[in-house]
Amino acid sequence: MSTQPHDGLSRILLVGTQVLHRDMRWIQLARHGFTFVPVAKRHCTLDTDSTADIQAIIYQVGTRTTDTLAFLETVANRQSDLCIILVGQNQKPDTVAQFLRKGAFDYVNWPCSLSRLTDSLISGLNNRQTFLEVRNLSGDLATANQSLAHERDTLKQFNQRLAGLNQLTQALARSLKPEDVVQALFTGVPSLTGAELIGLVRTTPEQVWTWSKAGHQERENTLKAQLLGRLGRSPQRITSGATTLRLVGARSIPLMRSEDAIPAHPQQEAHAMHDIPLAIGPHAIGVLHVQRDKSQPFTEDEQQLLATIGTSLSLTLRNADAHQDLHNMALRDPLTGVFNRRALDEPLRRELKAGLRYGAPACLMILDLDYFKTVNDRLGHTAGDLVLRDLASLMTDTVRDVDTVGRYGGEEFAIILPHTSIEQAQPLAERLRSLIETHAFDVEDGTVRLTASIGIAEVCNPAIASVEDWVNAADTALYDAKAQGRNRVVVHAPIPLAPVQAATLCVAA
Repeated sequence: MSTQPHDGLSRILLVGTQVLHRDMRWIQLARHGFTFVPVAKRHCTLDTDSTADIQAIIYQVGTRTTDTLAFLETVANRQSDLCIILVGQNQKPDTVAQFLRKGAFDYVNWPCSLSRLTDSLISGLNNRQTFLEVRNLSGDLATANQSLAHERDTLKQFNQRLAGLNQLTQALARSLKPEDVVQALFTGVPSLTGAELIGLVRTTPEQVWTWSKAGHQERENTLKAQLLGRLGRSPQRITSGATTLRLVGARSIPLMRSEDAIPAHPQQEAHAMHDIPLAIGPHAIGVLHVQRDKSQPFTEDEQQLLATIGTSLSLTLRNADAHQDLHNMALRDPLTGVFNRRALDEPLRRELKAGLRYGAPACLMILDLDYFKTVNDRLGHTAGDLVLRDLASLMTDTVRDVDTVGRYGGEEFAIILPHTSIEQAQPLAERLRSLIETHAFDVEDGTVRLTASIGIAEVCNPAIASVEDWVNAADTALYDAKAQGRNRVVVHAPIPLAPVQAATLCVAA
């Protein structure tokens, strides 16, 4: 006899007639660990408690093949792991083959020997056990494959974010201006995190930038108000625009807690938000605010990614500030803050070139304080420095944004006026002279009143062919103003060429 089933106890559903149920062979098989649950064909169901734990079915085949096929299909749809053994009279090989294709394990001609029935049951149950083990292994393998696929997707996503982070940090490192740094930030962060709204606030200097995916100014203004609240500033000072830079003060103040700032706009409740503190060592320098749809909360990995971006951003902004400081030191007069003499060379060459090539008007004013030496002699150089700083601020506030103010040396200043004729420059010079004359310059021991002499030279002048010529012409006019009694404006008058000289030049040309 064949080996017993591995579990030693098997519940068998016996589906057939009363004659089949009374057969003594079922009692004999019970000694081998089989338990039989008899069920009449017309009452056969797999949904009762008595049939819940069955492992095999012995089904008596009747005269109608379709009934057996329908039963096999029902069992297959509900319990595909059951071992089904058919018993009945001799059938055609094609019919038996059809039963086996539908899910039956064996067909036993009835009546049969006890050994034949036992072998069929044991083989079928062992086959079922093997099937279950294979199915479980397949399930485990499918789960493992899913886990592997998930890990692969996670790794791919991580590598993509790592590559994006590398690109962003490189873009930040290449930026030498705060505005360029922020532009690189607003380009890189949305692609890495899906951010829809970004804000950046700095404490030193106090600056606010915002960006939104759709250029939504209302949302940006709301965020600006919050960020300004973090600085203790009023929202009335905000500006519109996606990447607008706003200087909100000159002194440094600590960041307020977010809960102490201006309350959030009601629409912001529909978004997931994350704040990244910016710091250099123990010193807080600002906050990076990132916001997106609430259905996509920031994961721990994304928060760590943003923290890394915040660290890189802090260092980059510090480097940009240092570069800007060095640039300013190279081009700015350290005492007055206006351009130094070296920095004036480029706008002088630019306007001279435009004047010579296209006839574009431009004027150069050179201003010198009258009797300034007496201030240094009577009050000291500290008072003289205060006067020069005050004078630089007065000139900067008086001229246009397109004009260039620079210190040419000592108490002498130069003002470059692009797109300005002599007729336009002279009233401006007179206004500036009058403002200086009536201005009280604050010094430590009170105030000082001074006057200034101004010389003007226009670039469209036959005698001017170089920057040196232009400067000399304005300087000559200044010398004439001094010679005529000071506290006045003098325009450089070009020396007309003699007829013979003019003819000679024409021939030479």
